[in-house]
Amino acid sequence: MHFHIDTALIKMFLFIAFVFLQNAGFLAGQTTCRFADLFTIDDLVSNRQDAIHRFKMHMCLWEGKFGYDVGYNHEIGITYDGHKIDYTTGDLHENLQYWTAASKEALHINMLSLYLMDNVYARQFFRNASQDDIVDILERKIASYNEFHRRYPGFGGFLPWFAANGSAMNLLNGWETKVPGLDNGQLIWSIKILIETLKSKKLTSLVDKYQQRIELMTQTSIPVFYEAERGGIRCESGILDMFNESQITDPRNYVTMGRCLLDDPYEGELMAYFMDLYAPWTLYGYTMEERNRIWTYKRDRLVRDEYNTSTQSTTVTQKQVTVQRGFWFSSHEQWKYFYLPYRDIDLQNRLFTNGEKVRVYHSAQNRIPGLYASVASDAKPGTYQVDYWSACGIQQIAFQSIEHESVVTPYASFPVIMANESIGLAWYLNMIQGPAMQNMYGSTEATNINGEAISPVITWDSKITTVVAMLSSHLIDVTRAILQRDRTYDRFYNITEYEWSKVFGSKPLLGEDLPWSLPSTKIPRPIDGLPDFTQCRNTLTTTSSIPISTVSASLSVLNKSCHVVVIIFLLSFLIFLLK
Repeated sequence: MHFHIDTALIKMFLFIAFVFLQNAGFLAGQTTCRFADLFTIDDLVSNRQDAIHRFKMHMCLWEGKFGYDVGYNHEIGITYDGHKIDYTTGDLHENLQYWTAASKEALHINMLSLYLMDNVYARQFFRNASQDDIVDILERKIASYNEFHRRYPGFGGFLPWFAANGSAMNLLNGWETKVPGLDNGQLIWSIKILIETLKSKKLTSLVDKYQQRIELMTQTSIPVFYEAERGGIRCESGILDMFNESQITDPRNYVTMGRCLLDDPYEGELMAYFMDLYAPWTLYGYTMEERNRIWTYKRDRLVRDEYNTSTQSTTVTQKQVTVQRGFWFSSHEQWKYFYLPYRDIDLQNRLFTNGEKVRVYHSAQNRIPGLYASVASDAKPGTYQVDYWSACGIQQIAFQSIEHESVVTPYASFPVIMANESIGLAWYLNMIQGPAMQNMYGSTEATNINGEAISPVITWDSKITTVVAMLSSHLIDVTRAILQRDRTYDRFYNITEYEWSKVFGSKPLLGEDLPWSLPSTKIPRPIDGLPDFTQCRNTLTTTSSIPISTVSASLSVLNKSCHVVVIIFLLSFLIFLLK
């Protein structure tokens, strides 16, 4: 009888040990920043064992360590552009990128809004912070905006690039007397969405404060950004008198910098739609027809293009796919789809989908292990000098020359995620599985396609865009409701349908049956190559290019002292049973 009891206990021990090892991968994922090694592309595409949800929860946990910790100035509630990270450890390097802009503020506000919508992923991002904590950030942020406006009213309530590393927002060298249109278009729609989420939580005081900011930006949008001479919106507006608040509604106080107007059908269009739908045209002596000039001026940049999927030969039929030509065809250009319900228009939705199919096809066909977007360059191991590489994209369907094809970035997957979540996440996974592409604060900025160097940087643009993209349908739902309530939805819809039909409606779109492409190769990981960050290493990840198995992921549990204690306890228990 004693023998049977011991056998039963031993079997129970073996069962407990088996369960522990089977779940060790999950446990490791909770405590190691290299959670990408716990997933495969097939897991995500097949959504095996609810893999997409689990992956997104891991992702938001680690990206939140940037967005809710080191990515903003806690005292004033304002974002930093980002940080350099140590090439060896993956922790913060000494170089804080202390500047920021309206675009980074927009992403921060997006995540705060999603928290207030009770979104499970946004709550994970903010580590299930209390609503009071989120409200405190928003109070500090709007107080900082208001103080900056009090000191520098000439910006008209809009934000330049500015310094955020002190106890207040301060002027940044080179931006003392000018303000950008594109970034503020991103911010203004983000604030409008935020106001609705604040209303849903009955946070009346904050609603009033942010509504006052929107009203200020609405009132000053025409004098600050509209150039009547050509009928367009300024890329950058120069300010003649910064300190006299009475001048912020005087168009004569503002000039076009460098003759540049926002004529793009990309992210710069957010300001065009805001001014068309909400700017007080008649207050400044215009008829409502004046706003039509914005769209007339922009038309030359809206161009139909066909991407050729194969080389013409006597034996291969060249399949073409219709897309909207990009500036560089960088993913960054798709930012506008975060906020406005473009895809309510069937033609827009089909074009958007075609473009994202081409984006992944191009990389898969050319054995590029990731996707292209404007991003910080890579740097030699152990060095920290990076340049900003705007000209990243797909040459065949771009206006401008592509100058950089050696670097890919995880955030370039964001529009693909919006078009097809599982495919987009698969590409994102493929990039963050590269060496040193996960750090103490989530994803790393970029990697060379040869796996030998990274961009040792973490920024809002290269990290939080992807999180916002995953959750953007919730933002768009709010914007759609705003437009419908304000009776501006029909004009938005009609402008979009008319302008795109002029270019794409006369003949069928080609290549809509192009299948989605998955990565055809991985970022190389040679034995003597770039190692993972020392604070983010899983067992076997730094020396093998083979996807880590369940057993390998389980073995990585040995890196965690708390797990070692459990294993020692189990072994001690086994020895006790055998006595």
